[in-house]
Amino acid sequence: MATKIVMPKLGMAMKEGRVVKWLKQPGDNVAVEDALVVVESKKITYEVQASVAGILHPITEVKQMRPVGAIIGWVLQPDEPAPSAAESEAIEDVAVVEVAGAPAKAAAAPPTPAAPPTTEGGFVLASPAARKLAKDKGVNLAEVTGTGPKGRVTETDIEKYVADQAAKKAAEPPATSSAKWLARERGVDLAQVRGSGPGGRITEADVEAFLAPQPAAAAPAGAVPFSGMRQTIAEHMLESLRQAAQVTVTTEVDVTELVKLRTQLKTEFTLTYTDLIIKAVAKALKQHPRLNATLNGDEIQLLSEIHIGMAVALDEGLLVAVVRNADKKSVAEIALETQRLAAGARDGSLGMDEITGSTFTVTNLGAYGTDFFTPIINLPEVAILGVGRINEKPAIYQGEITKRSLMALSLTIDHCLVDGAPGADFLRTLSNILSNPYRILLG
Repeated sequence: MATKIVMPKLGMAMKEGRVVKWLKQPGDNVAVEDALVVVESKKITYEVQASVAGILHPITEVKQMRPVGAIIGWVLQPDEPAPSAAESEAIEDVAVVEVAGAPAKAAAAPPTPAAPPTTEGGFVLASPAARKLAKDKGVNLAEVTGTGPKGRVTETDIEKYVADQAAKKAAEPPATSSAKWLARERGVDLAQVRGSGPGGRITEADVEAFLAPQPAAAAPAGAVPFSGMRQTIAEHMLESLRQAAQVTVTTEVDVTELVKLRTQLKTEFTLTYTDLIIKAVAKALKQHPRLNATLNGDEIQLLSEIHIGMAVALDEGLLVAVVRNADKKSVAEIALETQRLAAGARDGSLGMDEITGSTFTVTNLGAYGTDFFTPIINLPEVAILGVGRINEKPAIYQGEITKRSLMALSLTIDHCLVDGAPGADFLRTLSNILSNPYRILLG
């Protein structure tokens, strides 16, 4: 029986994907879990593997866009005819593919293990401690050369492998996953390619331009292509405004003590106001679960986990990176996580698990001199917090007019799911936490 190969859903908002490369030729024999095709959304690439053994029959050409769930090929059994065109036009209902917190497989170089000794059945000889360390580090034992007795993999082998991989990655010029994949396929040395992305990051377009250096027609002065991430953001924002009755509630909060706290903590570790705000938001959401929710059919589902999305501004658009379980992390842990996520967003190394699944989003425009604004909800969330700049102003404090530091906050809620009063109440709780910031450090 013919088995469908469908375009996977690489994220809740993905509607279509592109076939980047068929990894086998039409008519090739394939085994279970063989990589068949590389597909790409506008944020990540992914290898689709065979679920059954058989013969590959692709029906979608390279670079062709197809809707999520569309059939892009078949795995046929020997002497089985290909399905009709009508059968191939079906659209399947597919679940979101979970790509665990790392760049998609298509972005990683195919492993070339040094054939470590194995027992019958492919079992890799390794000490229990080495197995545990490999699991903790996400290392495939089959890629590690063992130096122990009879080629057994030891903890030292794992540590050396991890260090070698880190050194190799550090030596590579920054590039997107799709750019790395294309460079490997075409034998291009990325060190010779000039990157046009943030921080000199090499994009797929840069590799293509290197391979085909003939100049394209000059764009009109000042023109910016409306494609890629920019087009995706536009689609998401319009969809959000169509689906949600968005209302923005604003307030100004006295953060004089927050400024002092950050100054003190900065002597111990690097942190931003966003780090403190993320922790404060997580604490406030524990008291106001209606804002940490989503619409599920005809029910408003209150979510038990608190994953805070952090908007990261890139040259080509905006990306929301996710601080998972922010309520359970300390301020120091959140600071380390946001630094890692921001760096990954800029060099294109974030995986699907790091850019999806947020339950509430924070976007900070304070660095741009903005006070109040109207942030647009990141569906399927219920609310988003906009953070403005901190201004020193005269204010009444303890009955006297004195200079205080005031921060502008803008909370946009979906009025279909949350009324204005609960939204304002959440904002009041958050303001109280930010005004008395040592509460942030308690749990």
